[in-house]
Amino acid sequence: MRLDTVLDLAGKEKLHRLSPKVPRFKLNLGCGTDWRPQGVINIDCRNLLPPDGIVFLRADVADLREYFNDGCAEEIWAHDVLEHFPQGELRRVLDEWVRLLAPGGILHLRTPDLDALAKFIAQPDVPFEGRALRVYGGQSYTENFHKAGLSIPYLSGLLTERRMRVIRAASGWPANTNLEMDAQKVG
Repeated sequence: MRLDTVLDLAGKEKLHRLSPKVPRFKLNLGCGTDWRPQGVINIDCRNLLPPDGIVFLRADVADLREYFNDGCAEEIWAHDVLEHFPQGELRRVLDEWVRLLAPGGILHLRTPDLDALAKFIAQPDVPFEGRALRVYGGQSYTENFHKAGLSIPYLSGLLTERRMRVIRAASGWPANTNLEMDAQKVG
């Protein structure tokens, strides 16, 4: 299977489901223009044009069953993605991402930290527009709206429910309002 081409849902070429004999690879979910090279499949719902040498798949990152078998990824990045799903869908989305991970695989998450956002929006010296942008997202295209709030304890609990072991959790406060979390799939 060649992974040096642009792949998309509506296009002529579909990524074939991987057999267990294919080596595992890495996924960059909701990549936007944060392209990752070298064996990483960058995936976004938008019709983006990646630079040369970047593998890109246009697809819904919440449902990748059409493209990938269980346990196909050794590593997944989902930076600034999870908050764009409704609060009631977070468990389903995380189930899909954990399904993709091989045992021992690592999930790297970055999302706004609701606890840090509460501190940030209470600052009177920050212009209102700046506070609203952090809470509700950039809103520059249909999918760019924040629909869920997360915190380190809440996200840790969601991952633990899915047999993930949190190996790193950090709040960016006061430098920024994001949290970062890395978790490993157990067994």
